[in-house]
Amino acid sequence: MNEGSTKTPERIAFIGFGEAGQALIKGWRRETIFAVCAYDIKTDDTAQKDAKLKDYLQYDVTPALSAVEAVSDADIIISAVTADAILDAAFSAVPALKPGQLYLDINSAAPSRKREASEKVGAMGAKYVDVAVMAPVHPKLHKVPLLIGGPGAEDVVPFFERLNMDFEVVSDEVGPASTVKMVRSVMIKGMESLTLECLLAAVASGIDGRILDSLEKSFPGMDWNERVSYMFERVARHGSRRAAEMREVARTMEDLGIGGTMALATSERQQRIADMELFREFPDGIPRDYRTLAKVILGHMEHG
Repeated sequence: MNEGSTKTPERIAFIGFGEAGQALIKGWRRETIFAVCAYDIKTDDTAQKDAKLKDYLQYDVTPALSAVEAVSDADIIISAVTADAILDAAFSAVPALKPGQLYLDINSAAPSRKREASEKVGAMGAKYVDVAVMAPVHPKLHKVPLLIGGPGAEDVVPFFERLNMDFEVVSDEVGPASTVKMVRSVMIKGMESLTLECLLAAVASGIDGRILDSLEKSFPGMDWNERVSYMFERVARHGSRRAAEMREVARTMEDLGIGGTMALATSERQQRIADMELFREFPDGIPRDYRTLAKVILGHMEHG
């Protein structure tokens, strides 16, 4: 916490407390202190409960037994679940929502889905904030770039300013911020999947060195060896979440009349890697080395 920091009056509640929520808390606690509680569906799973309770303890977060319990006394509610669960999260909180609360939806979801969630939240008098997270939360933590919009966007500005966050209000409507995120992901996540497909084939053929040299000549300055290893690690670690996001991107493309052909293909490639559950083979952490990961992935493919 910075010298001179004071306790902020807001009470914060998280629905979902994974990487994004933990990163925000870690960063915010450098700026100020405040009461935080959270509900994560993993606490309902016997196999995952203990690990999630350790997360709460590590970040000094009060555990809640339900979304209703978490949000009932909160001033600011942050929905940080998977892209395909944003409506479930909103519906689970609805019974406890009331006027004066701000509901920040930081999930990577289609604008049409966020508008549906906003209608449910707004019907209870709470104000919805569409938040698009525009970069990985590590290493920037709470200073990760954000685009925000929706009926509660201006109301959350003082809170974000006190926490020295990097944000831009793009609209007072739900949708424009998330549209930027979704359209950008066609390229960002698409490049990941193209890179995996290309380098998996290259490693399988024993020509990955030649391929990387060729890419470096075609696109100089991109440090392809490091970039490829980074992409492999990110997909191996977060493939399931990325696949869910890309299904939302496909929905966005359909809503825009473009069609989600590339987004769906990207989702399929990411989901195939996610289904391998590579973390089970690397208990000490996913390595940031494309050859190591490629050989394990190819082994899974060979055995079906």
